[in-house]
Amino acid sequence: MMNVQTLIRQDGRRQLITGGLLFAGGLFFLLSILAWQYQSFPLSLLYGPVLTISGLALLKTGFRDYEKAKQADIGFTEDPIIEPVKKLPARMYMGHSTKNVFQATLYDMDGKASTHIKEEPSLLHKLTFLAYYGSILSADYIMYNQHGEAVYYIEKKGGFTWRGYVQLPSGHYVAYTKDTKHKTTGKRIFRYVEKDCCRWSAEGDPYIGHYKVKDHEGNVWAVIKQNAIPVEAAQRFEKINGYLIEWKKRAEIPQSLLAFLFLLQSRQNL
Repeated sequence: MMNVQTLIRQDGRRQLITGGLLFAGGLFFLLSILAWQYQSFPLSLLYGPVLTISGLALLKTGFRDYEKAKQADIGFTEDPIIEPVKKLPARMYMGHSTKNVFQATLYDMDGKASTHIKEEPSLLHKLTFLAYYGSILSADYIMYNQHGEAVYYIEKKGGFTWRGYVQLPSGHYVAYTKDTKHKTTGKRIFRYVEKDCCRWSAEGDPYIGHYKVKDHEGNVWAVIKQNAIPVEAAQRFEKINGYLIEWKKRAEIPQSLLAFLFLLQSRQNL
């Protein structure tokens, strides 16, 4: 079984390295302004502050995670959340609007909001997110169920590779994600791992953006289509960045499956 401390320490180290590289690149561009190189002045003015601030943000979260690894529990605990969502519409949309990039919501086709995740970003995080569109930044969300109650804490780690974690409100870790590539087909596979068991997986072509979401027995629960606009609600969701969900199983949807889908959405938060 994977050790929480080991995983978070790896994330902290990766973010420190990425942040250091970005910070050094930002300083290079800023110093080039002082060299009065007029040809590179626009690029330096554009990339210097962006890379420097992004690097500082990753250095900050990397150091935080590296220190956090010293205090994390040794292993993952069992997820005790048993209240599923009784029934969902056949087609839904999950994503965020361009005006509210720090919150993602699960909508039905009439635009009614259901489960959602929300982040309370710092000023530094807001600046780096606007500059880099969240592609390599870490993020901490709270996931609320259909009753508005906090169910999970969701952590997306930063850097050029991706990993996410799911915590109970008590702080205990219950799951993490893995991102691999199928050696034969070239398809991307995302896994939601609880202890030693892969409870959920999503496999598909990253260029098309279509994935089948399965449980550990291989049963298909949903098909997600990145940035696919539903024809019956095109105007409503044309400015929502996310993906269409076509549920194959609509009843008794586990909260952990919704957490997995939100983690996938946070990864595509570009």
